[in-house]
Amino acid sequence: MKFGRTFQEALAAESYPRHWVEKAIPYRQLKKILVKVREELIKNGYDPDTLHQLLANHNAEYRLEPDAFHLLRPKLVVRLSPGDSSLVDSAEPKALAELVSTTSNGSSISSLARQPVRGHEEEDEGWTKIPLNSDSRFFTLLQSDVSELDSLQGEERQSMNDEIHVLGTEIAEVAKPRKGLIKLSKSDLYRWREIFELYLGAQVFFSTNEAGGGLRGSQKAQKQLIWFQDEVNKRQLPQKFKIESSAIAYTHFLALNATLLQNLQFQELNQTAVTKIIKKFDKRTALGIKTTFPKIMYSANFISDTISRDICAQLAREVVNLVPQVVDYTCIVCLSLCWLPVRLDCNHLFCIRCMIKMQNQSKKFCPLCRSEVIQKANETHIDDKLVRYLEQWFPKETREKQAYNELERRKELLGEGYVDDTPPPCVVM
Repeated sequence: MKFGRTFQEALAAESYPRHWVEKAIPYRQLKKILVKVREELIKNGYDPDTLHQLLANHNAEYRLEPDAFHLLRPKLVVRLSPGDSSLVDSAEPKALAELVSTTSNGSSISSLARQPVRGHEEEDEGWTKIPLNSDSRFFTLLQSDVSELDSLQGEERQSMNDEIHVLGTEIAEVAKPRKGLIKLSKSDLYRWREIFELYLGAQVFFSTNEAGGGLRGSQKAQKQLIWFQDEVNKRQLPQKFKIESSAIAYTHFLALNATLLQNLQFQELNQTAVTKIIKKFDKRTALGIKTTFPKIMYSANFISDTISRDICAQLAREVVNLVPQVVDYTCIVCLSLCWLPVRLDCNHLFCIRCMIKMQNQSKKFCPLCRSEVIQKANETHIDDKLVRYLEQWFPKETREKQAYNELERRKELLGEGYVDDTPPPCVVM
């Protein structure tokens, strides 16, 4: 299937907003102009084979440069050296192209006289400009639509930024810790923590794996987003919300991710359209702009990954990071919550039980940086501010770690023969 039809069908199939579709790359229109570019070149005697030979011998250049207003100004110039001015006056351009490589005896023509063809504009240093109009129309249209896509992406970026601000406010309200022991207060802190733990694990738009790190393509991102939603539904987390507005916030969270995914899909589709039309331009004309066009294109945000990267970073900063994860406060020795947190002189944190064990084992060096700080730690190294933070945000985990620490302390005092006297749970037969 021709790409033009595939492109139009993809624009219609994904239900993109109408104003997005109106600003998509006009692939079919560019193809029609490209036919005119080829016709103009052949009319002037520069068919693809001739141009390929001229460019290979450095006797022709296709200059695609932006002006002061960042508008692309294409220009084809050739260096004609037939060695005989009478031939220059009478020969067709294509015939001249056959003369520029060698003389009749095979010697180099670099020393021969250079004469402009009648009707062609003479440039400096012996170059002659070939009059073309269609290529200017081609690049004007392409650049105009790329700029419009730039503007569209800027608008969508701002819209998503605003949505993130609102979403952050919503989640901050429903996922905040309960105040003290007031039983009437409600919080969905642990539901949101589990949701965000799954979301971070899904790595929907970015991968941190060494093998495939970086921005994900839209197909992989869609697959990961579906996986995330399935896992949330399997655990019935939305049904477990205690606060009604949490369900609304979760719907907004999914909608924001769907918008970002759709934006990524639309970017990729237009990137492909630009790549295809530039490749077709080179194939039809042999002018070789595939490598130069992306470098000189002014401010083409739509062909970069900055929008997805920036939005994901803001989403993490203003929404996901509102709910701290246990993994960020885990002791690297026992791999559980760092309680009570001892901050060494090297600024690394360990839970108090692991610190006591390391001191009892006469260890001296920090397991992370190898600084000689273990035996210097005492009660003053307990991070009281972090203690209050952990009690507030991880009440369940701190209680569990306190119970575990107490059990460990009793075993140390009474030996391995210590038997836990906690009564077993009642079992109804």
